[in-house]
Amino acid sequence: MKVYKSRRDWIYGSIFLGITLLFAVILVLSYFDLGFWDWMLMVFILVGIDLIILINFFFIKTKIKDEELIVSVIYNVFRINIFKITKIRIGETMWSGFHKCGTATGGLIIFSKNKNDLYITPQNQDEFLKELLKVNSHIIIEDVRK
Repeated sequence: MKVYKSRRDWIYGSIFLGITLLFAVILVLSYFDLGFWDWMLMVFILVGIDLIILINFFFIKTKIKDEELIVSVIYNVFRINIFKITKIRIGETMWSGFHKCGTATGGLIIFSKNKNDLYITPQNQDEFLKELLKVNSHIIIEDVRK
C-alpha cells in the first residue's frame, strides 16, 4: 500500500484561515446579542465545524491499495477501483463538485466510468501517476499545465 500526503498551498491555506477568522468575528459580535447558553451553543458548533475543516486540511491522504484508490482523512472519504479510472487531467483545479479532496491548485482531476470526478493533489504527482499506471496502463493522461 502506497500512501501520498496531500500538497498544500497558500490559496487553500488562506481560505481556511479566512473561514476561521470569520467564525471568530461572528463569535465576538454575537457575544453581546445572545444569551450566554445560546452563545456557548454557537461556540461549540462553529469550533466543531472549524476543527473538521482544519483536520481535513492537514490530515488528508491518498492511498493506492491493491486495485483501489482511497482518499482518507480519519475515515475513508472516497474509494474507487483503479480499473474504473478512464482519464487523469494534470494541472487543472476543480473548484466545484462533491469529491474535491485536494488542498492546492494545479492538481489531478481523475475521471471514471462512474462519472464521479475526483480532485486530488498528491505531493509527488509523478510517482503517484506511475503507481496508478502500473495497475491500469489504459488510463489516459492529459497534461494541461501552462
